[in-house]
Amino acid sequence: MSAEVARVYLQLRGTQAQLNITQKNQAIAERALELIESRERNGVATGFEVASARAQVATVKGMVPALIQHRNALMNALALLLGEQPRAFDTELKNAMPLPSLPSKVPMGVPSELAQRRPDIQRAEAELHAATAAIGVARADFYPRIGLGARIGVEAFESDDLDSWDSRFFSVGPTVYLPIFEGGRLKQRLALNEAKQKRVALAYRQTVLQAWHEVDNALDAWAAQRSQHANLQVSYEQNIQALNAAERGYQQGAVDYLRVLSAQRNVLESESRLNDNATDATLALVNLYKSLGGGWDPDALSIAPSSLEADQ
Repeated sequence: MSAEVARVYLQLRGTQAQLNITQKNQAIAERALELIESRERNGVATGFEVASARAQVATVKGMVPALIQHRNALMNALALLLGEQPRAFDTELKNAMPLPSLPSKVPMGVPSELAQRRPDIQRAEAELHAATAAIGVARADFYPRIGLGARIGVEAFESDDLDSWDSRFFSVGPTVYLPIFEGGRLKQRLALNEAKQKRVALAYRQTVLQAWHEVDNALDAWAAQRSQHANLQVSYEQNIQALNAAERGYQQGAVDYLRVLSAQRNVLESESRLNDNATDATLALVNLYKSLGGGWDPDALSIAPSSLEADQ
C-alpha cells in the first residue's frame, strides 16, 4: 500500500510538471504567433507561416485538457487508496510541487538480508518451518546470504554465491534437497521426501528467487534512469539554445519561420522527456524500496555516489 501511494503521488507530481511545461510552451507559441501576425501585417510574412504558427498554438493547447484530466484522475486515485471520497485532496494537491529530490547515493553491496523482510518471503519461510518441524529443523536458517556486486543493475547478484543455492539443491524427483545455513554459510543439505515438505520447499525457493529477480530488475531500472538523465539534460539545454538562435535569426530575416517551429517542437519534446525521466527515476526508487521490503540505512551499508547528484 505504501509503495502504491508513493507511485501514484509521484505520477501526480510528474503530470503536474508536464502540465506546467505544456502551458509554458503554449505561451511561447502564442508569442511567436503574435510575432508572425505582426510580420504579415507589414508584408514580410506569408500565409503559410501564419497558418503554421496558429496550428502550433492549437496543437499545444490541445494537450492541456488531457493533462488536467489525468491530474484529476491521479488525485482521485490517491483519495481512493486512502479511503477518502472523490476530490478529497484536490485543495491540498492541486497546486504543483516539484518531484521529491532523489537520494545522492544508492545502495551497493546491499546484503540479501534486506529482502528477507519482504512479507512474501517471511510467509513462505514460516510455512517451510512448519512443514519441517517434525524432523527437528523448525528453527533452521534456510535463507542464503547473497551479496550484490559492484556493477549495479548489471548482473547485480554475485554468481559465485548463487552457485551455492542453485536448482541442484532443489532437484525435483523422489527427494528434494533443502539447503540449511549457519552464519550465512551452507551447513548441510536436508533430504525431504514427504510430498508436503517438498512442495513447501520448492515454493520457498521460487518465492526467494522471485524476490531477487525483482531486486535485480529494480537496480537495473535505477541504473538505466541515471544513465539517461545526463544525456537528456544536454539535449534539453542544446535545444533551448537552438530555439533562441532560430528566433533571433527569424527576427533578423535570416531564417524562415519553419525553423522556429521545428526548434519549438524540439524544446517541448526534450523537456517532456526530461520530466518523464525524472518521474521514472523516482518510480524506480520506489520499486527498489519495495523489492527490498523497505529502505536502507545509508550510514550502515557500503554505498556509492549516484551520478544524478553531479548531473543535477
